[in-house]
Amino acid sequence: MPHAQRIAEIRRQVSETFARMEIREPDQFRESILIRNGSYCGRRFEAEGAHAIWFLEEDEVKFYRAFPNLAHVQLPLPQWTRMAA
Repeated sequence: MPHAQRIAEIRRQVSETFARMEIREPDQFRESILIRNGSYCGRRFEAEGAHAIWFLEEDEVKFYRAFPNLAHVQLPLPQWTRMAA
């Protein structure tokens, strides 16, 4: 799956999980690219009352409520397979 399609799938997962977490307007979130040591490493999705972080290397999304407790971890979908470098 190309990276652009994977990001679209992650956005959908974030919106659906925010809805299950009862976040108001779960599809209205801010998105930031994460850079570590000069390299792309993931994305952060922030909504009122929660945020999610997708880590490229681990290919998992971690969800947090407004207070700093981990709320949920979304593992990769079965159809997603990492492309060889």
